[in-house]
Amino acid sequence: MNRHVKCKTRKLHPKRLPNVQKDPVGVYLRVRPLSTEDEECCIEVISSTTAQLHPPEGFKVNRNGEYKEMQYSFKKVFGVSVSQMELFEHVAKPLVDDLIHGKNGLLFTYGVTGSGKTFTMTGCPGQGGLLPRSLDMIFNSIGPYQAKRYVFKTDDKNCMDLQCEVDALLERQRRDNNISVPKAPSTRPRIDPEIGDMINSEETCKAEVVDEDSSYSVFISYIEVYNNYIYDLLEETQEDTVKPKWNGGGTPVRQNTEFIPPQSKVLREDQNRTMYVAGCMEVEVKSAEEAFQVFWRGQKKRKVANTRLNRESSRSHSVFIIKLAQVPLDADGDNILQDKNQVSVSQLCLVDLAGSE
Repeated sequence: MNRHVKCKTRKLHPKRLPNVQKDPVGVYLRVRPLSTEDEECCIEVISSTTAQLHPPEGFKVNRNGEYKEMQYSFKKVFGVSVSQMELFEHVAKPLVDDLIHGKNGLLFTYGVTGSGKTFTMTGCPGQGGLLPRSLDMIFNSIGPYQAKRYVFKTDDKNCMDLQCEVDALLERQRRDNNISVPKAPSTRPRIDPEIGDMINSEETCKAEVVDEDSSYSVFISYIEVYNNYIYDLLEETQEDTVKPKWNGGGTPVRQNTEFIPPQSKVLREDQNRTMYVAGCMEVEVKSAEEAFQVFWRGQKKRKVANTRLNRESSRSHSVFIIKLAQVPLDADGDNILQDKNQVSVSQLCLVDLAGSE
């Protein structure tokens, strides 16, 4: 007797060949528009890869008394009219595509204070920067193929573990039961920007090729480096855990809570000789909206700490780390392979460096 067994056919995606001609570090130049009309422009875009520096009046002679202008070459030069979307397409999109295909990446903005580093990285409503656009592209690409929350688990040694669907479900239920929702009325207008405010719907994008026979999960961490000390911007402090008290009018009562300075973290080396920040909180996120909320939570904590510690935020580096874990599905394509050795982890670090002056 012949038995016919139905099997799912798995799509095979061609493996990407390594590009041996690809530069390990691509340096791009973005020319910031003048803030006032009376400012003198010192940079001229000569071509798509070359910029020329014109010294201001009074600085045009060197020690020999000669007039000297310098030209500099970059991978690409962006003029003052470049849009945030165009910049992302050339600079960050290839790195996000590499992340989805298992490669690590690093992108950092460098320049003097006021040169537009934070605007380039974060942006503003209607003009989202590289960070929100990267999050948007990631979740547009892997959205349908995400694992349930807590299937992937991070540990304190920079490794990724797996747990079965039943254990993940139990952990979701346990954590949901521990979440307390404040009963106070919320009548105040929303202050924090959302990712939908940053990016126009027609500017969204996704990777052209995604392995549909894998399951994915995204983890976010956010740190600040100040005077060679590392601080976790997502770590809960005593102030974060204090529940607000409410008066009869539905407004919060101010409580005297002493500010506790954040504790610094240490760098360690994992089993693969990769450096990581030990004890840094990694938040699993399931949407670009949730990831951007986590980022903004860290931003607010950074501002509060800088204000109370009387330090300048322009003198600190911020590192936003997007970690993508993926594991193949079984032959039927229904469940993930419960094999820790099959887990692939890649990460993209988005760094806003302190002013270079």
